[in-house]
This record gives sequence, structure tokens and C-alpha cells, in this order.
Amino acid sequence: MRFVSVLGLLLMLSGCSTLFFYPTEEHVQTPEDQGLEYEDVYLEREDGPRLHGWWLPAATDEVKGTVYHLHGNAQNISTHLMSVFWLPEQGYQVFLLDYRGYGKSEGRARIAGALDDVQMGLDWLLDNERTQGPVILLGQSLGGSLGAAVLGREQNEGKADCVILEAAFTGYRDITRDVMRQTWLLWPFSFVMAPLMPGSDNPIDRIDKIAPRPLMIMHSKEDEVIPFEHGQRLFEEAGEPKEFIRLYGRHGQGTAFPTVRRKMLEFMSGECQ
Repeated sequence: MRFVSVLGLLLMLSGCSTLFFYPTEEHVQTPEDQGLEYEDVYLEREDGPRLHGWWLPAATDEVKGTVYHLHGNAQNISTHLMSVFWLPEQGYQVFLLDYRGYGKSEGRARIAGALDDVQMGLDWLLDNERTQGPVILLGQSLGGSLGAAVLGREQNEGKADCVILEAAFTGYRDITRDVMRQTWLLWPFSFVMAPLMPGSDNPIDRIDKIAPRPLMIMHSKEDEVIPFEHGQRLFEEAGEPKEFIRLYGRHGQGTAFPTVRRKMLEFMSGECQ
């Protein structure tokens, strides 16, 4: 993935947080291509870029809950749609958000800005009269780390009913160090470059604030992008109630497996109620 192959090289040239983001503007598909109803959502504010997202209504008469989906660091919601396209059929409505600079969202991606975007999406969702049932934050990779950091803020205590994180990392300096040390050429520079990354808003410092909201952390032992140990450390620091699901396979592919979907649905219909 570009996260591994490009990040380390660029880190030698700059300490800018934009190096965590690899957005694309073009949509490769819409939910309609997957047989889903959907609505374009635009979030406006006076002091920041306009954001775009998709609202997927539940495909059942009964709405079991509302999922707030935060995707990883590459491409846009059109490629990450496949992580959640199966949820409307199970009775869940889904809100997918593109951070600034991704897809149809305006602006340039930065960590501080992306955190603000996640907060804006959360506020919009909680104030929306269409939101029904428990609100479930589902964050994958970078989206999981951003979501954990935002929900761990004091101002968000009690917001959202439960959380699912797949392949999240512990902190920006931690993942920079680990990525660079995967290549012998970049390993010596990790001691210099990692400290230049943001040292605040790390999920490892806020994961315990998610409790008492139920938390499920999923991570693959074979994850080639974000080491398995990141998921273990987040789980160790998190408060109860919590559950750890060991995944198998490549980075960010967990929701492709029926067994994982079943565990997620059991968590969402049980712990999240």
C-alpha cells in the first residue's frame, strides 16, 4: 500500500502531517452501483471547507441503529463503500464521511483538520432527526485512530453508543516509527523523523475515555501496514466493557469475511443496545 511505500520516503523530506493522507477526488462507484439507495450529504460551516458524505438508509422496515463510518487514509468513500455496503440489508443506516481533501470534500487533508471533520460529522449525526437506534462509530485504519481520539474528548462524553475499531494505530509517532523501520534504508531515519510527527490527539491517550461505551477492537496478525501490536496496546489501555477480535489476512479486509460480519452484528445488536 502507498501508506507503507511512500510515507517513509517522504518523511525524510518533511515532517508535515499531510503525509498521512492519500486522497483521490474521483468516485469509482456510487452506492447505486451496489443496488443501494443513497443520498448525498453536504456539511457546511463558516470557518472551514464544505464536506461531503453519503447517507445509506436501512433496507428494512425496522431500523436497528445508525453507523458512522470513518475510512482509512487512501482514496475516498467510493472505494471504502465495500466495507459497509452490507449493513443496510441488516437493518442499519450508514453515514459515510469524506474528510477534507477526499472525494467531493473541499480543502486539504491535515490531521488537525481531519479531527475537526470527524467531530463535525458526529455533531451532524447526533442532531439529525433521521438518526435512529444506537449510534455506532465504525472506524478503520486511520479512521479508527481519528474516531477514538475524537470520542475520547471530554466534550464527547456519552456521545455515540458503542465503537468498533479495525486496524487502528496507537499514535502518529508510533506508526511513523514502525513504518520506517520496515525498510532497512529508512530505519536509521526513524529516530529523527518520528519525533517530528504530531504528539497530541493520539488514540492511545484517549482510548480509556471511550468507556463505559462498549468497544470492539479488531486487528489482523498478518496486517502488513499497521502492526498487530497497535491493536493489542489499544485494547490493553481501553476500559471495560471491551472485546478483542483477532482477524486474519491483509490490512483493512476484516469486514469482507462473513464470520467477522456476524461478530460485528452480534456486538451491535447486543452490547450496543
